[in-house]
Amino acid sequence: MLFAGILGAVFGFISAVPVAGPISALIFSYGMRGKYSKGRWIAVGAGFAEACYTGLAFWGFTHFLHDLTVVFAAAKFIAGVLLIILGVYFFRSKKMRALQVRSSKSNSDRRNSVLVGAGMSFVNPTLIATWTATITTMYGLQPFKFTTVNNTFFSLGVWAGIVAWFTLMLKWMEKHRNAIEPKVLDRALKVIGVFLILLAIWLMFKSYEAIDPVLN
Repeated sequence: MLFAGILGAVFGFISAVPVAGPISALIFSYGMRGKYSKGRWIAVGAGFAEACYTGLAFWGFTHFLHDLTVVFAAAKFIAGVLLIILGVYFFRSKKMRALQVRSSKSNSDRRNSVLVGAGMSFVNPTLIATWTATITTMYGLQPFKFTTVNNTFFSLGVWAGIVAWFTLMLKWMEKHRNAIEPKVLDRALKVIGVFLILLAIWLMFKSYEAIDPVLN
């Protein structure tokens, strides 16, 4: 039980590291604007959604989704649109390049941030495919006995791992953000912006590839 939770936390932590998805890019953008608390609560919501998808993957929920090609294609397209918006924002935003101070926070902000994080992850059914692939591999390795309790603790661990990574990332940004030289910061943000736009184009292309046979 404890080992399943720890393993889930490790998997969740590692899965959250790349800044290559809408949630990661959004949280990073909030950190760059000094809205560290808002970024953390978005991570809480996103982690909860991924934990739910992990649990569903354990229970074989993909059996009900494997024929929904249009749904997965639409999810990739939506993710692509969000990444283009974020990519342009990274490339051009003056707020992300200005010196930052800690922003104020309220209970309403926390609730809204959790809902944004959970909502953006819940509308991305490709996450269940990702976690299903992970869990399929684990079934082969058998690192722990696959009981309801262990599966639940693994899913909760995934949630904790995702939140832990984004908390550490935002803590580092809070400490070092203003120490970065403006020119270096500007170039780094432009590189990230271009990367997100290219990733978005790739996702949209994959979406078209998936849906084209269905339409024709």
